Amino acid sequence: MAQQLQAAHGSVVTLRFYEGFWKVQGIGLIVMAGSSFFPPLYHWQEYGFFTLLTLAVGVVIGMRSSPWVRTPVDLPLGCFLGWVLCTVPFSTDVGYSLAEWRKFVAHAVVFYWALLVFREQGGERLARRVLAAVAVGSAVLSLYALADFFGRGGNWRDRFVRAVALRSDYNWLSTYMVLSIPVLVGLLVTERQWIARLGTGAALVGSVLAQIASYGRAGWLGHAAQGLAMAFLAERRRHILLVVGLIAALTASLFLLSRVGFQTDTVDRWTFMSRISVWKLGLQDIKEHPIVGIGYGNNTFIKRHPEYAADVQNRYPERERVPPSMHNAFLMVTLGSGIPALVGFCWLFIRLIRLLSSRLHDLATAPSTVLALSIAMAVVGFGVRNLFDYMFMGSLSHLFWILVATGTVLRHPSLLAEGGAKGDADGVPDHQEVRL
Repeated sequence: MAQQLQAAHGSVVTLRFYEGFWKVQGIGLIVMAGSSFFPPLYHWQEYGFFTLLTLAVGVVIGMRSSPWVRTPVDLPLGCFLGWVLCTVPFSTDVGYSLAEWRKFVAHAVVFYWALLVFREQGGERLARRVLAAVAVGSAVLSLYALADFFGRGGNWRDRFVRAVALRSDYNWLSTYMVLSIPVLVGLLVTERQWIARLGTGAALVGSVLAQIASYGRAGWLGHAAQGLAMAFLAERRRHILLVVGLIAALTASLFLLSRVGFQTDTVDRWTFMSRISVWKLGLQDIKEHPIVGIGYGNNTFIKRHPEYAADVQNRYPERERVPPSMHNAFLMVTLGSGIPALVGFCWLFIRLIRLLSSRLHDLATAPSTVLALSIAMAVVGFGVRNLFDYMFMGSLSHLFWILVATGTVLRHPSLLAEGGAKGDADGVPDHQEVRL
């Protein structure tokens, strides 16, 4: 790129400007990745992102280049967004659904902006720095969560006090850990310097403890799905049996502990049954509106059924309690925009996992592939986590798309060339091998 700029503009000053500009963009990407772990910074993230995006697109157009990096994700993402937009006029609240659609579009643009920065600033080196920022963000968040947890009297006997994210709740903390723990494992495996390994290992231990202290069963299920996915990719029956056996043993241990007074609320079914009750109501609406739904957005359900608002339900304590939202991203999408939207949403997740993952024939692969695979596992866990709550929002969505872009660059560096989406989808350069 530097040689192309020098040939095109013939000015050392212009060349240095472009190099400095994209370094600033790279720093912005790193900062955004690390700050995504702190929900109070979300609006500052938005301001910074749109500023960097506008400048980046302007500079790229000025360079007579395309700001769009083509990927295999374009088609499923475009189909999903296009269909949801088509269903907005049929919404219960058109203004709200259109606003929610715009939010999803804005978050998805983070993916393409990150790819553009990778293309102009360099691939693997910047990708590892972004993942290092993720590790630091996860470590700081887990340290805060654990300190706050014990400071409020939290313990390992029950979950009446739960670890939470900064100015947020345990659901957010659990989802952050679902996304970051696989990345930390990948960094730990591929790091060569002992200091970096020590720091990554400490961050991993803290993140695991924070995940446990969040007492988020959906998060634990996300990690179980990640373990099963890795076992299937290994294509070895004993690995699958080992993971299944470990999950069964941990589940049995938790139920046995509940018999002697430990974590009795954790194994209580009341939260799951409350989800079942709202899922049944949602499925009834889906049956009546299977094609265009009733309006995209997590709050559409309560807009259509105001009788299930919390203040209304408090007036009738004898009536069955029903959560005021779907508590399932996939059902929320289906309820909001119909079955075609669900197909597009699932297609998006499947395409992302296939794009980032690779089979572990002999468990020896390039470090970049290992890191991309760890991000694929983060996508798997994030998908399972969204089966029990809608977590595709805010800074969590920013973090998700930045990780996906980073994994795409590591797994398929050829995509950074203009028109690279037509290249070899499975082609990964042979770098230094690492034994898992």
